[in-house]
Amino acid sequence: MSSTQNYPLQGPAAGRRQYGPTPLADPAFTGPGADATKCATILVVDDEPLARQMLRDLLEAQGFRVICVARGEEVFPHLPEVDLVLLDAMLPGRDGWDICREIKQRYDQLLPVIMVTARTAPDDVVRTFDAGADDYVAKPFHVAELTARIGSRLRVHRAERALRDAADQLRALAEQNYALYQQASRDAEERQQLLKELDHRVRNNLAKITGLVAMARQRATEGPAQAVIIALENRLHAFLMVHDVLRQQKYRGVPSREIVERLAQRLRNAFKANGRIRLDVEADHAVLDERAAVSVALALNELLTNSLRHAFPEERAGTVSIRLARCEDEYWLDVRDDGIGMPDSVPNMIGSGRSILDAVVRGELGGQVEYIPTEVGTHVRLRFPYAPHSVLAQ
Repeated sequence: MSSTQNYPLQGPAAGRRQYGPTPLADPAFTGPGADATKCATILVVDDEPLARQMLRDLLEAQGFRVICVARGEEVFPHLPEVDLVLLDAMLPGRDGWDICREIKQRYDQLLPVIMVTARTAPDDVVRTFDAGADDYVAKPFHVAELTARIGSRLRVHRAERALRDAADQLRALAEQNYALYQQASRDAEERQQLLKELDHRVRNNLAKITGLVAMARQRATEGPAQAVIIALENRLHAFLMVHDVLRQQKYRGVPSREIVERLAQRLRNAFKANGRIRLDVEADHAVLDERAAVSVALALNELLTNSLRHAFPEERAGTVSIRLARCEDEYWLDVRDDGIGMPDSVPNMIGSGRSILDAVVRGELGGQVEYIPTEVGTHVRLRFPYAPHSVLAQ
């Protein structure tokens, strides 16, 4: 028996409905879509018992699981367990178009619905698709056509479901990431507020200590005691300067050039050397971490203090040159002046200046101090590794 032939049903349904041959007599039931749609569940909605039985036999022969109901209202309890609805258009009570529309609008827009209808006029076809149907089969239908359309819609549905599941997973992941981002933002804001508070307290405490030292300097008489207080005050100012620059850079490092220029200018003003002592500053555009910046500032403070205090006695004029540059895998900080010099070219640093210089260069920077022989003045070179203390500024 050919699957392209059509036979009317006998009995009460004759004259109103026509379907294809019984499934056992047609080879099309092992045809298109059989492998791709195994284990799918199809809900058959038809008020004619003979039609329901014929469709059940046909679809079960294809390997489908079949649920049959006689009325449109009986559809909805079964929707969670079905993969496709084969829906008769002409039903008693609510017709198939109304049922299809509710399935699509209130249950699952992606659940495939194939309408079975004998009304194939253009207006009826438009009505079918306006109701949300994915496809329709005209009565009388060919078995091969019906199974092919079922297989096609199931494959599309599975692809759509896979895409929807993937979209749901991506949405869930995006929501999770957004929640983590919000939490991270809140944590960052809290840390920022804490950092600002700590920054404020540290700066205030340093300022108070510096103020107390300045008061002690003003009360002290000229002599060794006052010189020690002045040296301590300058070191505290070096700490404050690095802290200010670090805060301005939002704690992303301290530009080495800014350290050198600001510290040199401040010390020249402190020693009232403007107009007679010229500062020649040259520094690479590098960024030091906080520890290295403090160490460089302290070391430079000791060297410049020594030059400004001792190299140019009796209001003598001169030049102090400062150069911070990278040399292969090291940084070289050279401080030289054209002053009166020192015996054996070794600076006579006051108090603990030389021990502080050795401590910060050797202990903190992992470098060394070199006293370079020169015919005029004094030349001191600090050498310390380029990494991990600094990185080139972008």
